[in-house]
Amino acid sequence: MSNSLSQKLHTVPAAIVFGLIAAFIWGVWPVVSALSIDQSLSALDLTALRFGVAAIILLPLFWKLKLGIFGRGQLSWKAVILLVTGAGLPYVLAGTGGLEFAPAGHFGVITPSTQLMTSTLGSWLILKETQSRTRWIAVGIILCGVVMTGWEGLQGRGENVWIGDLMFFSAGVLWGTFTLSARHYSVETFHAAAVVSVWSAVIFFPIYLFFLDSGIPTASISEIIIQGVVQGLLTAVVALILFTRAIAIIGAGRSAVFPTLVPGTVVILAIPILNEYPTLIEIIGLIIVSIGMVLAMGLLDRFIGQRR
Repeated sequence: MSNSLSQKLHTVPAAIVFGLIAAFIWGVWPVVSALSIDQSLSALDLTALRFGVAAIILLPLFWKLKLGIFGRGQLSWKAVILLVTGAGLPYVLAGTGGLEFAPAGHFGVITPSTQLMTSTLGSWLILKETQSRTRWIAVGIILCGVVMTGWEGLQGRGENVWIGDLMFFSAGVLWGTFTLSARHYSVETFHAAAVVSVWSAVIFFPIYLFFLDSGIPTASISEIIIQGVVQGLLTAVVALILFTRAIAIIGAGRSAVFPTLVPGTVVILAIPILNEYPTLIEIIGLIIVSIGMVLAMGLLDRFIGQRR
């Protein structure tokens, strides 16, 4: 890779591109997962596909990066536990498990907003990252937009919907923990993905294979392939690598903005996949989130500065 290309991949615009791609993939995840859960696969089956495929892809990195038999490298065990907990097995079980009780739209609203607040407050209190008044205003705008986007979906009430909503809330806190940990421990991009996926597979598969029922043998080949690509390759590997790289470039606080785009992605993708159409209030919410993101990333300040 040339020096000029390498430098471009370490700039703020590159980080924005990385974050946007990761956000799109995360928006695909709950929609495609909800579709499969309605058909033949359970949340546990999707978890198995996610970490099974990701571990196979990333396992060679343990040796290539000389991370040792445990893949820990220079990381402390505390760092490994925080990373795996935040973006690995507990997070995925909370997110996919919640889809069995509550709609995908609830995930799109609750998890990103919880993650944003956890990351923003944590970056300020723990990492001591300076947060400008504009950024706090932007966070408030984004949260308002997120709530508007999913307001009508949150009105639906079922006997066990609260269980799913609580799991989505937990998933947001966990992902915020990963964001802060990746920044605090300065984790290398591929190292983070390898540790999260391989360790999650090591912990989960013995329990899944010997003690849990699997719906994978009865599912269609096409469904298994689609979920393997979405869960294991795109979500667990590509999105995690891109997001971790964005954190390294622009910090945990700013990177926390990207997951707030998930609600809009969910709404848009739900049209062709789940046959769900956005309402006027949802569209307004998406516009508000977009405005908040522009403010939070400092894009407006950069534009004004260039005009001057």
